[in-house]
Amino acid sequence: MERWVRIATWSLVAAWLVGLWAAYVSSPGSLSTAAAQSSPAKPPRLGGDCSTPRAAVNTWLTAFQPGVDDMRAATLCFDWKAAGIVGKENKIQLARRLKQTLDARGVLIDIDVLPDTQEVQGDGRVLMTARYPELWLFRFRGAWLISAESIQRIPDLYSETFTVDVASIVRALPSWTREAPAFGIAWWQLLGLLLSLLIGLGIKTVIRHIVATQGMRLIRRAGDGADADVISLAAQPIGTLVMAAFLWQALPLLSFSVRVNQVGTVAIRVLAAIAAVVLVYRLVDVGSNIFQRRAERTETKLDDQLVPLVRRSLKIFVVAIGVLFVLQNMDVDVSSLIAGASLGGLAFSLAARDTVANLFGSVSIFADRPFQVGDWVVIKDHEGIVEEVGMRSTRIRTFYNSLVTVPNSIVANTAVDNYGMRQFRRCSVTLGITYDSTPEQIQAFVEGIRAILKTNEFVRQDLYEVHFRDFGESGLEVMVYFFFNVRSWSEELRQRHNVFLEIIRLARELGVSFAFPTRTLHVDSMATASPLPDPFVPEPEELKNVVHGFGPGGRFARPEGPHISHGFLPGDALPESTFEPPAQS
Repeated sequence: MERWVRIATWSLVAAWLVGLWAAYVSSPGSLSTAAAQSSPAKPPRLGGDCSTPRAAVNTWLTAFQPGVDDMRAATLCFDWKAAGIVGKENKIQLARRLKQTLDARGVLIDIDVLPDTQEVQGDGRVLMTARYPELWLFRFRGAWLISAESIQRIPDLYSETFTVDVASIVRALPSWTREAPAFGIAWWQLLGLLLSLLIGLGIKTVIRHIVATQGMRLIRRAGDGADADVISLAAQPIGTLVMAAFLWQALPLLSFSVRVNQVGTVAIRVLAAIAAVVLVYRLVDVGSNIFQRRAERTETKLDDQLVPLVRRSLKIFVVAIGVLFVLQNMDVDVSSLIAGASLGGLAFSLAARDTVANLFGSVSIFADRPFQVGDWVVIKDHEGIVEEVGMRSTRIRTFYNSLVTVPNSIVANTAVDNYGMRQFRRCSVTLGITYDSTPEQIQAFVEGIRAILKTNEFVRQDLYEVHFRDFGESGLEVMVYFFFNVRSWSEELRQRHNVFLEIIRLARELGVSFAFPTRTLHVDSMATASPLPDPFVPEPEELKNVVHGFGPGGRFARPEGPHISHGFLPGDALPESTFEPPAQS
């Protein structure tokens, strides 16, 4: 966008040069005179003609053309009496100043558009030009006259246009500056154009520095952070707007022809329009930068994804409206352009109904928040971690590291199983112990597991179930049902590992053996009988001490599991090795 501002800035000089060439080709010999007709007009009748709006304006304009100089015709089609203007010189001065004002502002009155009949429809008023609706004609006693209200506006328009008495300054300059080396342009005009551009660029630099400095200070005072380069980019179009305002005031003072001024004013308006669009575009960056920092301080990650999405949407909207705004300042009929686009938009909307459905699906996702970035979800047949939520689709990274793109319309209309929203993670296992376990050992084993769960800080303490549940085919079944209070799957696996190791240690201390699938085979033979060793059965008091030993603060309790090495967990830094190889003999 900044590149377009620079192009528009430096194209001002080229635009004026093109305007000079166009004026020279279209009306050679009258470049310094503001010929306002868009097409050759009929010469006025002898003494002037005010019979129609076109004739009245033509009479006034033609009176100031080279070789005519008919001041009586120049003042003929004005309602001087109603305006209270007396004196020939005053009338000539006001008629001339109206012409000079319109020429300086690059206003070309299209004679062919004005009615050429005495009777007109509407309220009886006819505008001279759409740029100045306060200038109009009306019919009085069979003649069309420039209204008294328009005459009374001439002094204000003239003073607003010519803020400096350039004529007096030019008269004080050396005589060579008033010579015209090419295209009828005097040296003072070329020097004035160059000086205006240099002053405009200087003003732009100063304003940009002031706005960038003060803007950064205000944002920091408000407690919000923003990057300095973003603030600097936002300050540049403000400086361009101020430069365009300066050039808008300086251009009429150079006394170019109406055609040159027309090109110049259009170029300045386009420059200001582009700068305004770029300013809004950069303000979107500034605002999104501030809200991005706020989103980073929140726990949810969905707003981190929402800020870039809103930023892209706003930028697209700003560019679309900005293009229309720039075209309007180039005097393009935007209303007809929009009307034509709306007809094609109907067919486009029918073809893009899936895109629209996905767009509304994204709005539904951000409104309902069924998940956030980083959650483990299952959507239809897709399972993985949410990486991005866009305008059209949601991207899921699967556990085999592929990337699945799911349209938002499907996400909004299907069940979403969000594992990432689990407050607790369930663990349910069934342990089988051998049938030769005594009731005391079974009770101690159950109570010992409860003690292990009570000791682990990552286990939910208000809900867990450990009971001798059933007689299985291969052993006695002990149900262990509890929940982990952890945030990640990796941490869940670590704590499950620790709990299971504690259960194995508990079983060994209690003399409990884990069962495995067995079959009893009866063989009728003459095998020699040999006695089986008696199983180890601790005394009840010793079983009680083992159970308490696995409880909180007990001598057997190891809630974090036994540590043989560093553990080599993913993401951890490796310790310095203390292994020393044996000496070579």
